[in-house]
Amino acid sequence: MADQYILGLDIGGTKIEAALFTADVTTGPISSKRIATERERGYQNVLERLSQLIIELLAENSIAWPSLKAIGVGLPGTVDPQKQVMLNGNSQIFIGKSFAKDLNQYFESPVEILCNNDASCFALAEAKLGAGLKYREQFGIPLSQQISIGIILGTGCGGGIISNGKILNGQNGGGGEIGHSTLISNGHSCYCGRKGCAEQYLCGPALERSYGEKIAARELFERAGAGEQKAIDCLQSYQKNLIEFLTNLTSIFDPHFFVLGGGLSKQALLYQSLEKGLHAQTFVPQSNPVVYQHKVSDSAGVIGAALLTLP
Repeated sequence: MADQYILGLDIGGTKIEAALFTADVTTGPISSKRIATERERGYQNVLERLSQLIIELLAENSIAWPSLKAIGVGLPGTVDPQKQVMLNGNSQIFIGKSFAKDLNQYFESPVEILCNNDASCFALAEAKLGAGLKYREQFGIPLSQQISIGIILGTGCGGGIISNGKILNGQNGGGGEIGHSTLISNGHSCYCGRKGCAEQYLCGPALERSYGEKIAARELFERAGAGEQKAIDCLQSYQKNLIEFLTNLTSIFDPHFFVLGGGLSKQALLYQSLEKGLHAQTFVPQSNPVVYQHKVSDSAGVIGAALLTLP
């Protein structure tokens, strides 16, 4: 086995995934484990359980601590790339915390820990190992010249922007917080304190809410596929908002492609007429970004986290 290893962590609101990689990461995880986040039990509890998870994962693979080269972490919020502190997000227990420094206190010796936004980690994995490879195959544009936007459509709506193989962090790490751009002026209230944020219209619960009855998004898609008009109307309204959102992002970034992840992205009906609607609205006629369903596995977040540790 290789002498040095990388560990990726994807810390979500409900679950944490840890995955072990060889030093080049791109071959994929050699082992992984998941636990519940249990953020209601507090920050220190999460750190304790997380450190134990890491130690167990190394032990199960007969890897000594000195062989761990670095840890990459996807956190559920905006991460200052210089200070490595989460500045905002819906998992408030992490806000303002020096996560890397705090986690290192549980280990026998410090290890390099690099943090970024979890959706940006998803976007990075797709750009380097998933949709970016598909785009290169189709259009001949190398990864180093691509601009892409990864969007997670799940319990929330997050995003990450990749330019020339690197995450576009912005000066404070908020470069990819596209879910908190305004989609509907003076619309639904968002937990961030503003109104009309894209997240309030593009997350799974928003689609479910639009139906007017308690229903899972998956079932709504099934009913739409079966021809139920009420479900079709809800889906078309959702697609209209999504197209508007993608059009706005295209006007700002002019990306080569979008890649969608999260629970809603798995529904084939979502993509019907999506590209056609987007291309009909772009200001520059030549701006025709492709919209991909995610190509990397459901572990794209933890793979992207591990990729943070590479040059």
